[in-house]
Amino acid sequence: MSQDASIPASRKAPAIWPFFVVGLLMLLLFWGLNKWLVGFEASNAEPEEAARAELRIKNLAELRAENAAKLESYAWVDRAKGTVQIPIAEAMNLVLADLNASEPRAAYPVVPPVVPPVVAPEASPAPAPTEPPAAAPAAPAAQATPTS
Repeated sequence: MSQDASIPASRKAPAIWPFFVVGLLMLLLFWGLNKWLVGFEASNAEPEEAARAELRIKNLAELRAENAAKLESYAWVDRAKGTVQIPIAEAMNLVLADLNASEPRAAYPVVPPVVPPVVAPEASPAPAPTEPPAAAPAAPAAQATPTS
C-alpha cells in the first residue's frame, strides 16, 4: 500500500496555490486602485500651482546668477578695513601657492603619549609565622591544710 492511501483525505495538507492566487489578485487590485487614484489626483491639479512653480524656477535662476556673479567677480566687502572679494578660482590659487611656499608643520601641538614607567614588583618579606599564645601558667593546686 502507498502512504497516500493510508492517510485519510481530511488529514492531507491543504493546497497552497489558492492562497497564492487570491494574494496575487489582491495585490493587482491594490496596484490598479493606486494608479487610478494618483492619475485622478494629477488631472485635478490647480492652475495656480503651475504659476507658483514657474515663479520658483525664476527665483532659483536669479539666485544662481547672483551667486555666480559673487563667486566670479572682484568687489569691495569693507573699504574701510581693506577687505575685498576676489573670484573663487583666484582665491584657491593664492591659498595653494601660500601652502606650497611654507614648510609643513603640525596644525596642533604634538605631545608624545605619556607612558608610565614599568616598576618591578618589590619582593615583600614573608609574613612572620604567628605563634600560638603562650599557655597561662597553671594555677597552683590548692594544698590541703590539716585541720586541727
